[in-house]
Amino acid sequence: MSRQYRIILKRDEVKLLKNVASAGPESKAGRYARALLMLDKGEFGEYRWTISKVSENLGVSDRTLSHIKERFVNTGIEAALGRMPRSRQARPSRFMHIEDAMVKLAASTPPDGHRKWTLRLLAGKAVEKGIVDDISHMTVWRILKNNTGRG
Repeated sequence: MSRQYRIILKRDEVKLLKNVASAGPESKAGRYARALLMLDKGEFGEYRWTISKVSENLGVSDRTLSHIKERFVNTGIEAALGRMPRSRQARPSRFMHIEDAMVKLAASTPPDGHRKWTLRLLAGKAVEKGIVDDISHMTVWRILKNNTGRG
């Protein structure tokens, strides 16, 4: 059987949750705030509903409500509302070493016979110049998309 978490809110937490619930009733944070208010077993609790009743009323699964309760008890109100910052950083690009060269190439004049660079033309020229061994036009697109405004 899973561990049971009891929600006991303080007066200031109830006030904060009511503000969040009324500000964005259709948002995830608003729904989670209403769930915490409904599950509150403390002296300021107005509802004191069961998980099943809250689940039925809000359209949130029982398991999700259990997770919200667990996050509230273990890490606090911000985490329970789904606002906790990610602990992991994004993985760096595998093409970091070639990004600058690709951006420079795209900013240069296109080869004779072409009015402008195309993605396939950039991919072919990058291979021809030895910037990379092999690259797809979609990878060139991603590199340029993520590096617009640089340089």
